[in-house]
Amino acid sequence: MIKLIKKHLFIGITWGCIAVVGNIIIFDLMNFDFLPNILDNFSAFALGVIIICIGFITVGGVVYEMKQLRFRLKLIIHIITGVGTLLIVGFSLNMLTLNNLQSIVMNVIINLLIVLAVWTFYYLRDKRELEEINAKIKEKKSQRQLDPE
Repeated sequence: MIKLIKKHLFIGITWGCIAVVGNIIIFDLMNFDFLPNILDNFSAFALGVIIICIGFITVGGVVYEMKQLRFRLKLIIHIITGVGTLLIVGFSLNMLTLNNLQSIVMNVIINLLIVLAVWTFYYLRDKRELEEINAKIKEKKSQRQLDPE
């Protein structure tokens, strides 16, 4: 279990770093007025995004590998942890404020796109891996049928 947590923690931190860079590039390209605020507190912003990714990706990855839990419960835990982490960290570090609705909406949209990219990456990776496993199983089945002993 510790090995599993370490693996997903590394993945969460990695995606957090990618999300930091992606957010800043997008904010810069779209000329958001709150980019100077982020750059003034860059360390807090970067740490906050990494913590959000750990909450969303690491916890989600560990939960999905628990075979005892039903899929719906896994999904609920993943969503509550991810959204909860986003809201707690976002408001704590003033990444999200109730003063500027446009910034909240844009931040949510950007982060949803990032999450969609992460989900797509893992979906395609797992789908390819599953296809390879199924091909090996079919190959072994056909070999057994050809070699009756």
